[in-house]
Amino acid sequence: MQNTHNDKYPDVTGVILAGGSSSRMGQDKATLRLEGVSLFERTLQTFQDLFQDILIAGDRPDLARPGIPAVADIYPGSALGGLYTGLFTARTPWIFVAPCDMPYPDPALIRDILARREGYDVVVPCTPDGFEPLFACYHKNCLEVIRSMLLARPYCVYDFYPQVRACHVLEEELPYGWHRSLRNVNTPEDFKALKEKPS
Repeated sequence: MQNTHNDKYPDVTGVILAGGSSSRMGQDKATLRLEGVSLFERTLQTFQDLFQDILIAGDRPDLARPGIPAVADIYPGSALGGLYTGLFTARTPWIFVAPCDMPYPDPALIRDILARREGYDVVVPCTPDGFEPLFACYHKNCLEVIRSMLLARPYCVYDFYPQVRACHVLEEELPYGWHRSLRNVNTPEDFKALKEKPS
């Protein structure tokens, strides 16, 4: 489905993954503030411009607000469980997932990923560091293969890609600025470096 710059995607739910323990950070990453705005709010604000439906995957009632529920993971304990919960709960055929701790989620990158979804079940960036499965879009066609993987254990979050129609968006196909958008903040050192050199 085409989408102009000002339209929201009626067939995609924005899913914010918030089920992690933030163990390496030592404090809740979602509520860390950068330039006065929490990391969670940064993702939420980006999603509110793009999606009519938004939900939080994770037992985080503190982050919920009217019309944006927080849904406890059906299979807790992993990012894949959060992905499954988002897909299962969404009323739309598609979801776009992003973690709650991304400093600079780029709407242009999200639009670029979503523009490639026709004929696929997954569209995922593939950078020199590997797949970015937690900043990608997924169709409900993935539900059963994800569920089978969650029940089987152990697994990697993208082990199911060969079983579905997956589009890997390579580095040279990604829009300018993708490095900044996909920047992760996992440790206090990461966050300190981010504040000292934001871009």
